[in-house]
Amino acid sequence: MRGYTDIHAHFVYGMDDGAQTREEMCAMLDAAEADGIGLLYATPHVVPGVRPFDWETYERRLREARAYCGARGYGMELRAGAEVLYTPALERYAAEQELPELEGTGRVLLEFAPQIAYAEMEAAIAQVERGGYGVVLAHIERYECLYPGKNAWALKERHPVRYQVNCRTVAENNGGFLRRRKLESWIEDGLVDCVASDAHNMGSRPFMMRAAYKALRERFGRMRANELMRAE
Repeated sequence: MRGYTDIHAHFVYGMDDGAQTREEMCAMLDAAEADGIGLLYATPHVVPGVRPFDWETYERRLREARAYCGARGYGMELRAGAEVLYTPALERYAAEQELPELEGTGRVLLEFAPQIAYAEMEAAIAQVERGGYGVVLAHIERYECLYPGKNAWALKERHPVRYQVNCRTVAENNGGFLRRRKLESWIEDGLVDCVASDAHNMGSRPFMMRAAYKALRERFGRMRANELMRAE
């Protein structure tokens, strides 16, 4: 069994609000292996045009993470990526093809402020697409603008965007009643494409992939759980 695919995790140390030390990174990698993850993307926060990102350090520390996994005999594959926050500079970075992709996918993991307007979100996604990238929309459960009516469906009908939901949301059935029902309908009807950890640490924001898979399997069946978490 290859294991789960986690496209969203902040384990490369010292790059953002995820792991802060090499020891914390190694503990997170131990936890990811124990949680059944077979493919793990390193996705630190990147804020185009606002906060410089040290790509050289990131790449060196990702190599450290791979070396650690190899030394421990883990079968887990680590790939590069980033979680890109929408800023006014996004259009320029997309046009100049300077956005970091999820390695091997041609897609950008894109996040927005929770109160983003629907029209602004759609315009930003179109900007990224014009740059030649696909979009994975991070933790869709956070965006107010997707809940009214058929907004979430309409966005996907106009753009080949993929939707990601966080493990904790699924495993702990978070959110108010109406939001939970809406999210469950999105999952059941095939709107959601993947569930990922958005792990930041070993305490308040751990991986929880196995717990999410169990919850999905119980509520939506093994086939749907496998589709959402790429379990093999």
